[in-house]
Amino acid sequence: MTYRIIVEPEALQDLHSIYTFITKKDSQNKAIKFIRELEGSIATLSEMPLRCRKSFYSDDELTRDLIYKGYTVVFQIQESNIHILTVFRQKTR
Repeated sequence: MTYRIIVEPEALQDLHSIYTFITKKDSQNKAIKFIRELEGSIATLSEMPLRCRKSFYSDDELTRDLIYKGYTVVFQIQESNIHILTVFRQKTR
């Protein structure tokens, strides 16, 4: 089964904030590259979303976390759709 990926407005804002942060700290080219790579990683969820761990942020079995280079992408599987809920940088302990 191939799932359709839907990026929710909050997650779109998160991606924009990440882009802005990387642009300010490094460069626009690095920000573009990182966002493209992150979006590519998110796109792989359309094939095997259950490969990702159950979310630390929800008790729902169908809410999962994709980890990419220190960022967490929280998503929920709903029927034939993957809803990207939020994207944030993991806190280091």
